[in-house]
Amino acid sequence: MKTNEIDKELKSFLSRYDKNKLPIEVNFRDLVYWVPYSDSYTHYIHSYPAKLIKHIPIFFLNSKIILPDSESTVLDPFCGSGTVLLESLLTGHNSIGCDANPLARLIAKVKTTKLETKDLNNKKIAIIYRARRLRKLVSLNVVNVEHWFSENTIKQLSKLYRAINEICIGDELDFFMAAFSSIVKKVSYADPNLSVPVKIKPEKYKDIDIRVKLSKKLIALENIDVINVFDDQVTKNLLRLSLLENLSLNNVSAKIVSKDARQVTKSLEPGSDLLDSNSVDLIMTSPPYAGAQKYIRSSSLSLGWLGLCEESSLRDYEKLSIGREHYNKSEYIDPVRFDLPDIDNFLEIIEKENPLRAHINGNYLKEMESAIFEMYRVLKIERYCIIIIGNNEVCGRKFETQKYMRLLAERIGFKTKLVLVDDIHSRGLMTKRNKTASIINSEWILVFKK
Repeated sequence: MKTNEIDKELKSFLSRYDKNKLPIEVNFRDLVYWVPYSDSYTHYIHSYPAKLIKHIPIFFLNSKIILPDSESTVLDPFCGSGTVLLESLLTGHNSIGCDANPLARLIAKVKTTKLETKDLNNKKIAIIYRARRLRKLVSLNVVNVEHWFSENTIKQLSKLYRAINEICIGDELDFFMAAFSSIVKKVSYADPNLSVPVKIKPEKYKDIDIRVKLSKKLIALENIDVINVFDDQVTKNLLRLSLLENLSLNNVSAKIVSKDARQVTKSLEPGSDLLDSNSVDLIMTSPPYAGAQKYIRSSSLSLGWLGLCEESSLRDYEKLSIGREHYNKSEYIDPVRFDLPDIDNFLEIIEKENPLRAHINGNYLKEMESAIFEMYRVLKIERYCIIIIGNNEVCGRKFETQKYMRLLAERIGFKTKLVLVDDIHSRGLMTKRNKTASIINSEWILVFKK
């Protein structure tokens, strides 16, 4: 790796920021120019909204300034589909993650678990053989299933689900369920151009090519061979996993330890103790934006088919997520305040126009303050916490998320050592959320030290 090159750049950034305290514009794709933007290792085993580009964690994880010791422990309290966790492994560090979304936890686990691909290929053959011969279907709590899938597709997905669960256990079961989940949206009537499921309506598009393409897709979906689609997805994922299989990762591991960034536990087991204070060598995370991405809603079809909505509704999952948008009116009678003028003055202005939006953003910051406090607790002294976040708009006014995060982090005890700004080049990270918000087009990288 280009460790010396990275540390030279980082030293320069730290020195410049120390002198003038001004944000520094960067392009992480240029900073780690030897890393392609395309798929690598297991990064693309499953789609996920607003993924963190791998170039950012690669830059910091390969810095001796940030992580001087090998086999250190890296925490991502908002791990999503596991980009930071995987890159930590690849650079020789242990990683632990938290996420409120059970689909994200599944993807992150599969992405960072080494398995024998030869054994998995044999299981794939057995699953497909079994699925094609099954007659009895399983019943799952998939909301509006006939709205999203053809009758033919429902039958084939049901057979695949049953075959996977009959043949696999443990890590192998997780691998195949992740592959199964990754095809659910592909074989549904959901518009592939949108992250949150919306039924395909070709007539809504002005572009003739898109309209024709979507019209053909609707026809093809009526008789699609879902089992073949699964076969193809598993084959691709096995190729990705083989790259991980060939690496020596004996001394490091990754695990998901918690569902809540505000309480980082030692494991996902009910009643698990909190992670020890001063036990983590680095924190790197990209928290959700205030209502910017409906992560749970975007996962809804997969959650249904994975059997993860049996006891918890989507709304229950959303309540566990920081940055949620749904509140009862009784929940925002009392205004949220921080005794920080920059934040409080903004919230007061928004409250006059839209009390709900003010509460969404105020409560988001309140919950993020709790998460940052937890980050401070578990991080070792003199170690770094890196938060990647973006500004957005509320009611036509700039909501300076990164500025508010800094104010909250500094009040807790963190020292701001560096602020970088990187333009978002991927449309997958830009989200037009609602009429009161705007597209997020820059990411701010906040480097704190305890």
